[in-house]
Amino acid sequence: MNLEALGWTPAWEEQFKSYREQGYTPGRVALEHTHLYRVITERGDLLAEISGKMRHTAAGRADYPAVGDWVVLSERPDEGRATIVEILPRFSKFSRKAAGSTVEEQIVAANIDTVFLVNALNHDFNIRRMERYLILAWESGASPVIVLSKADLCPDVEAAAPRWRRLRPAYRFT
Repeated sequence: MNLEALGWTPAWEEQFKSYREQGYTPGRVALEHTHLYRVITERGDLLAEISGKMRHTAAGRADYPAVGDWVVLSERPDEGRATIVEILPRFSKFSRKAAGSTVEEQIVAANIDTVFLVNALNHDFNIRRMERYLILAWESGASPVIVLSKADLCPDVEAAAPRWRRLRPAYRFT
């Protein structure tokens, strides 16, 4: 696997340099399971867990890896597994309040440049929901792109247009 295709840049390599000297390898979190992560490395996919030290020092959910994070790995390639020993600093994070009664942050994705907000133009279209998603996207540090789909299910697109066009003064449409 070519890490550059996943977004690895010279800036990431510079941050990782001291870890590489210690024998660690970089990886990108592709999928989060309960207490396990699918991480993509130059050698392929590995199933990874976090180190005991990371688990012990984590103050909250935001201190755990999220999809999109670049992580420092101690690999066990013969087992197809690895241990995540560190998370490289994030440049963006798309997050929301975690479900339930807690006020803890849940990171949905990290280190992303663009967020595509897809919404159907059918009866379920809700301008307030789109505004909430736009705020989350801007606060994440990523650029939002609105994709309106299923125009064929909208009885009259032109009549419905004022609902979504009122976002235009605040956002750039292309």
